[in-house]
Amino acid sequence: MSFFHTYRWLWLLPLVWLTGCGVSLNDYREQGPNWDLARFFSGNLVAHGLVTDRSGEVTSRFRVEMQGRWQEGKGELFEQFYFDDGRQQTRTWYLKKGADGHWRGTASDVVGEAVGKSAGFALNWRYQLDLALPDGEVVRVNFDDWMYLLDENRLINRAQISKFGIHLGEVILYIERQ
Repeated sequence: MSFFHTYRWLWLLPLVWLTGCGVSLNDYREQGPNWDLARFFSGNLVAHGLVTDRSGEVTSRFRVEMQGRWQEGKGELFEQFYFDDGRQQTRTWYLKKGADGHWRGTASDVVGEAVGKSAGFALNWRYQLDLALPDGEVVRVNFDDWMYLLDENRLINRAQISKFGIHLGEVILYIERQ
C-alpha cells in the first residue's frame, strides 16, 4: 500500500481544524455591559465607517445620522448615509424582539428578515442585503454583522460581506449616541 493511499485523509485536517475556529455569541455571555438594543438605538446617533474590499483596502468612507424610536416593543431606526464620493442613501429598519429572544429586523433593501441575538456585550445579525454599488448596480450579498457594545453610549460594528460563501469585504462602523 502506498504512502498516499494510507494517508489520503491528511489533507482534511486543516479543514477540520478551521471548522472549529469560529466566534460564538456564547464566548461573550458572561461579559458586560449587557445589550439593551432598544435603549441603545433610541434617540439620535451618529456613526462613522468604512468599507473594505476582500484584500482589506478601503474602498469607501461614510457618515451615518440615525434616529431611533420605540413604542410598545417595536422600533424604527432611520439611517441617512453620506458617502465620501457624494452619494447619499437612506434606510429605515423596523425592529422587534421575538418571543424566542432573537431580534428581528426588516428594511426595504433587506431580503426577508434579519435575525440577531445578543449575549453579554455582543450582538450578531445575519441577513441578505440588496447592496447598491457606487455605479448604481445592485448586488445581493450576505451580511454577518457583529456589534460590540463598548459602553452604554458607544459601539463598534463589524460586518463581513460575502456571496456564495466567498468573502467580498467588510464594513466597520463606530456608532455613538448623541
